[in-house]
Amino acid sequence: MKTRNLLAITALGAWLGFTGCSSASQTAQASGHATGDASLAPDVAMVGNRDKGRLVFVTNCATCHGATGVEGGVGPSLHNEHERKNDDATIAWIENPAPPMPKLYPSVLTQAEVLDVAAYVQSL
Repeated sequence: MKTRNLLAITALGAWLGFTGCSSASQTAQASGHATGDASLAPDVAMVGNRDKGRLVFVTNCATCHGATGVEGGVGPSLHNEHERKNDDATIAWIENPAPPMPKLYPSVLTQAEVLDVAAYVQSL
């Protein structure tokens, strides 16, 4: 009897652990957001391609925010931006920023580039 109870508890624990991991992955997929890279802060989810976003950032944003985005200058440092804005807020800001930040979407940046830049900014 004790062995059967122990097996049932072990199976239940394994099932709960499995469904928890599966559920988080499905939630990320359902939201349209890919899960983050292990080298990023644990709760930073990437919405686009961080490496492509870095290239777009260097071309369009570095003049004001610094070469890597953390130096600042005319624009503020974006270091730890993920603590101030979530993915959706970062995307919204890039798409429709307040002055003096220039509005680059949709005339200069595509929707994919906005998502890529957001992923890069969230990784800083």
